[in-house]
Amino acid sequence: MLLEYLNVDSIQILNDSKTWEDVHTALLSKIRELEIQEEIQFHFHSIPNQTFESIGQSILIPHFRSKKIKTPELFLFVIPKGISVGEQKIRLVLFQMIPENLPSLHLRLLHGLSSLLPQIFDELMVCKKEAEVLDVVQRGEVNMKPSYKNLNQAQIAFELQTDIELGLSEKEAKIRLQTFGKNVIEKEKSVPMIWKFIKSFFNLFAVLLWVATGLCFVPGVDMPELGVAIFIVVLINGIFSFFQESKSDHAVEALRKLLANECPVIRDGKIVTIPADEIVPGDVIVLAEGDIVPADCRIIESEDVEVDNSSLTGESTSARRYKSESEIVLEGKFLWLEMPNILFAGSSLIKGKTKAVVFGTGQTTEIGQIAGLTSKIKRVESPLQIQLRQTVISISLFAFSIGVIFLILGYWVAGLSFVQAFLFFIGIFVANVPEGLLPTVTLSLALGVSRMAKRNAILKDLSSVETLGCTTVICSDKTGTLTQNQMRVVEVYFDSKNVSPDELTKLEGSQLLIECGYYCNNASLEPNPLGDPTELALLYLASGRIVNTSGKRILTNGFDSVRKRMSVILTKENFTTAFAKGGPGEILSICSHVYENGSVIPLDEERRKKLQNASDASARLGNRILAFSYKLYTNKNDSLDSITESDVESNMVYLGHCCLADPIRPKVPEAIKKCHTAGIRILMITGDHPLTAESVGHSIGIGGEKPVVITGVQLDQMSDTSLREWVRKGEPIFARVSPSQKLRIVTILQELGEIVAVTGDGVNDGPALKKADIGIAMGKRGTEVAKEAARMIIVDDDFATIVSAIEEGRGVFDNIRKFSAYVLNSNPQELIPFLLWAMFPGFPLLMTVMGVLAVDVGTDLIPAMGLGSESPEKGIMNRAPRNRNEKLISLGFILRSYLKEGMILFGACISTYFYFVYTECGGVMPSSPEGLNMTIASPEYLQSLTAFFFPTITVQIANVLSKRSRTESVFQMNLFSNQIIWFGIGFSFLLCYLFFYTELSSIYYFAPLPFHVYLFSFHGTVVLLLYSEIVKYFRRKKLLYT
Repeated sequence: MLLEYLNVDSIQILNDSKTWEDVHTALLSKIRELEIQEEIQFHFHSIPNQTFESIGQSILIPHFRSKKIKTPELFLFVIPKGISVGEQKIRLVLFQMIPENLPSLHLRLLHGLSSLLPQIFDELMVCKKEAEVLDVVQRGEVNMKPSYKNLNQAQIAFELQTDIELGLSEKEAKIRLQTFGKNVIEKEKSVPMIWKFIKSFFNLFAVLLWVATGLCFVPGVDMPELGVAIFIVVLINGIFSFFQESKSDHAVEALRKLLANECPVIRDGKIVTIPADEIVPGDVIVLAEGDIVPADCRIIESEDVEVDNSSLTGESTSARRYKSESEIVLEGKFLWLEMPNILFAGSSLIKGKTKAVVFGTGQTTEIGQIAGLTSKIKRVESPLQIQLRQTVISISLFAFSIGVIFLILGYWVAGLSFVQAFLFFIGIFVANVPEGLLPTVTLSLALGVSRMAKRNAILKDLSSVETLGCTTVICSDKTGTLTQNQMRVVEVYFDSKNVSPDELTKLEGSQLLIECGYYCNNASLEPNPLGDPTELALLYLASGRIVNTSGKRILTNGFDSVRKRMSVILTKENFTTAFAKGGPGEILSICSHVYENGSVIPLDEERRKKLQNASDASARLGNRILAFSYKLYTNKNDSLDSITESDVESNMVYLGHCCLADPIRPKVPEAIKKCHTAGIRILMITGDHPLTAESVGHSIGIGGEKPVVITGVQLDQMSDTSLREWVRKGEPIFARVSPSQKLRIVTILQELGEIVAVTGDGVNDGPALKKADIGIAMGKRGTEVAKEAARMIIVDDDFATIVSAIEEGRGVFDNIRKFSAYVLNSNPQELIPFLLWAMFPGFPLLMTVMGVLAVDVGTDLIPAMGLGSESPEKGIMNRAPRNRNEKLISLGFILRSYLKEGMILFGACISTYFYFVYTECGGVMPSSPEGLNMTIASPEYLQSLTAFFFPTITVQIANVLSKRSRTESVFQMNLFSNQIIWFGIGFSFLLCYLFFYTELSSIYYFAPLPFHVYLFSFHGTVVLLLYSEIVKYFRRKKLLYT
């Protein structure tokens, strides 16, 4: 954190300084702004009057907050010879200047600096250059012994300029409200829905069609029917485009809902209830059981407080919080959210009551910073959205270019009138643009969403369906996703041996250990399981096993982060017993005896070492270890009245330890194998212990035989280049990782070109979920913020469901490819008639623009939707993920569609046309009406249009059936398993009847045919089906040999 505000220019080694004035002058020389110089003169001209006194070791941290400071400023001066400041010899001075509206950052820096600087003091004193100083600070931040230096209440009150007892005055509170602003999370700026709707109708594709629509109503052209038809096409595409892209992001709004509405505060010595958005830094607030914490605050009084931090962390475990005046309040590996004497906005009190002083409000709270980070992250477009946009642009430009070329050729070369040439242009353009593509894609995605919902995966926006299909890396958390989030006792070490829970009751004296876990416990199983998962596991161990439940607790010493144990005293029958549970080291340290072979014996160093080794061995297997001890008292309650915590937790008898584990979900190992077969890597990213993460990873198949585990501390030491190499290949496991580190991992993976899916459940997962190509929130234990930031919600919280969704996603892309090829296959028979008409004077126009629209948004539409509803093909998860740059419709794809099935379709249409000409028109082709005025077209010409059009329907039957699978024969698949396709085929024939035999014939320019012409058109069906079966046969042979 320090390195964000410190650089070489803000560091100076003062070898010759002798007085405070020298340091003060050196500081002024580094400040350019006159106003800040005036502030420094005011605060630091003489001996610092705002100094954190308890640093010791010749270190001063002069500090202040000011309105004139715009950004945090730190200046570090190393004074090897030292200077006299009062009675102290000072050799290290760090000036901290923070904007007035950032008191939370101010305090956090003070906490961090007061812990860091003493640890690197000796190294700093031997530095010769400023760059060396910066290097020492950098190493210190990464490698220092983690600890949290505490500010006492007097210091907190001084830094926040408040009165702990009386609180702020109303006058001061109003001034601070003006300074800091309201205690609210800022709303995200978003594009109004109406503008998104309007924008959907004005992309390049739509604009070109708008122009064509308008020109249809120009005098001289006079084709209102065509104009209306094209307008409807634009309208349909615009609406579907809007539904595809109109998903709003409500992640920040969900964060806003986590904050309290009202809160009791102390103002002018009285408790008053005010709107939570009027709370300011320095306010003293009063909270009780059930209250939501309205702002980040430091506890100054507490009574048996437990908080629910799940809104921030996603962890269901309750956490104890308490007042602490200790100089060092926490040591070891910890996260900021684990601070035992700090409450965070958005969490809630589930037990006890407290008084706390506010130091962070609004955007400066932990939840506010998460909101700020979340809102800054822009949603990445899905690969499908990118490909669709590029496809529409490419096809539109291609169609427009071809249309313009032939308009010019028709007008200048073929001698057509401008009206004829323009109609020719519209025909070419409309024939090349697959108007039904976007509606079909949208409906295919919607069907994919529907199928996924049945498999417990809820997609929030349609394009995410396909994104899943090209996922290359899944960043999964552990608890509740890979495991069941149901801690259980899997093994017990008792009487010098490891036994199963069922074997435990057979051992003499084991009842004491079971009772210790039962009584030293704040969870409950009735009416519903409630409490810490670890404590619930101990109750499950006792359940069904003989336990004397008549005991009554008369004293409880709760668990805290310093002691790392819990103890109770209870009375039952004629005995008073003390029980304690906690970490093995912590329990062993308060024991003088051990239970072995049915008796209590002294705990010598050899036995102590043996017990510690036994617990270490269990921990290396990835288990969570809890040790237990007890002590018997005489039944004289009067002697227990003044007993202290230290009296209870001393001279106890060590019983043994339990190995607890969160069982792996049954389907996960197989799902992991499926991912590996599909070319998808799994990176476990967890806040849990490295040994636990390694054990779980090994047992489910992540990371191979010896998984590589990278901790959050190691991650901080890594450069982006080094991290990039670690995640480029393989499956490293990340343990004890913070939210910002998770976001960094996701960002690096995306920079490497990976399509990244990320799972999460807490508020602090929001940024990573939003940054991911596909964020996946847990439905059961996920917070609303996580669900809003994610694009998919897993209803059952099971990793195997994600893999099923990926399979569906791959199937969706295959389906889009299938129906894209299907609708493109009809383009040649729509395009070539216009070319023949223009290039060969006198050759009739065999397909009108209305005929083109009848195919694209009529007869082809529902069968194409049927292809979009196909289930994933067998073996789809045996393929590697597709490249995100792979085009949905490439030039090669278009050419194959045009030159293969497309030409078979055109051949069927033109051969049926000539069959009609020779059987019904004496071999003479009916002429197109003059000026293409269809109102004067001859009946024979209208019939010839029908003869050319109808094979499109019959051949596309074979096409749609064969397109259902790339390799499986039509005669081997279940032909009637896709009812939408058969409905589409039936609907196509119904449309033909309406086009040929009703009043619609005067709009679409068709006329009925003799039955034998209809029958002849089916020859194309046979040809295309035969061609398709031959191609599939060779595909199957190729797959067999590869």
